[in-house]
Amino acid sequence: MKEKNKGYTLVELVVVVSIMAILLTIIVPNVSIIWSFRAKRAANSIAAALDKTKVEAMNRLVGEMKLEKCSDGYYITYYLDRGKRAADISEEDAEQIGPARLRISYTTDSEDGMVHELQEGESLILTYDRDTGAFRPIQSNVVTQSQVNEYLEKNQDIAFPDTGHYCTSIIVSGGARSCVITLIKDTGKYQMS
Repeated sequence: MKEKNKGYTLVELVVVVSIMAILLTIIVPNVSIIWSFRAKRAANSIAAALDKTKVEAMNRLVGEMKLEKCSDGYYITYYLDRGKRAADISEEDAEQIGPARLRISYTTDSEDGMVHELQEGESLILTYDRDTGAFRPIQSNVVTQSQVNEYLEKNQDIAFPDTGHYCTSIIVSGGARSCVITLIKDTGKYQMS
């Protein structure tokens, strides 16, 4: 009696490898599309946050937006205060706008012209000039309640702790797509591309 060969033939292996190659060519571009979609959605969230921050900054004593990278993704938090003595600066719950696999970076008007990619634990804090609606320089920290109280007692405007440099663009990259939000310093507007 003849023993059966329990192995695979070369033809069977070629067919399986061909099917796997075809499936990979279908799946890989779709994964890139998913990351591109997430980058576009994160850029839209940042644009919406800029709009909300501008409205809040014009109507309140303090209206700041913090874009921050955490271990599990990117978050936006708002810091708001109406300037009433009984009220405190409210920190709205952080809203996740994208996963950590995205890359969000920004450029400034500094002479180095470098792109600064947000690393875990780093943040970008933006606000607007209440009088003109223009962007203020990038903030080094959010305004604290004790700072607000000091300025209120002295009947002075808030002196925001800025870096002296303006954010000129925010770049969101994921998959094959990069979305650029160009900030127009003097008008407080932005353009997306």
